[in-house]
Amino acid sequence: MDQNSLTSAKKYAKALFEVLQENNQLEDGYKELQQFRQVFADNPSLAAVLSSNQTTKELKQTLVDSLSKGGSDLMKNFIGLLQTYQRFDIASLIVDEFEKLYEKDKKIVHASVTSAVKLDDDQQSKIADAFAHRVGANKVILSTKVDPDLIGGIVLQSSDVIIDGSVKSRIDKIKELLLN
Repeated sequence: MDQNSLTSAKKYAKALFEVLQENNQLEDGYKELQQFRQVFADNPSLAAVLSSNQTTKELKQTLVDSLSKGGSDLMKNFIGLLQTYQRFDIASLIVDEFEKLYEKDKKIVHASVTSAVKLDDDQQSKIADAFAHRVGANKVILSTKVDPDLIGGIVLQSSDVIIDGSVKSRIDKIKELLLN
């Protein structure tokens, strides 16, 4: 992805976010955009076909009509805009950037937690709730992984926060103090 594509995607996403927010359609628009992105994920060549000069106008229109079918007026307008300006190549990127704006607005934070053993649902829920309270988020979406080298405890990391409560890090700190 080049910088121009990212800049364009951010502009489209911001405009789309503002229009949906002004029309009190943010939640519905977010859901529609998730489905829209999934269509491109399920059909990896779709953006290339819609962007290609070798694809006939008739086929492009059929595909665009199919994409628009059942969508809200705002979604249909968005798809029409992508068609008019030939920006299907950055469609998924636009949705990614939109999602960032949506999550910031809704105070949704992504975090990863690494533990020495698999965490059950209750433990994950308690960690997510405690982290949400600590960073002022409304919701924390956790991804988990297991690293037996931690010995015990957890390491929690989000975009700007790292909390290392692992036994391994405590042992390493003690070793460092002893060696100095």
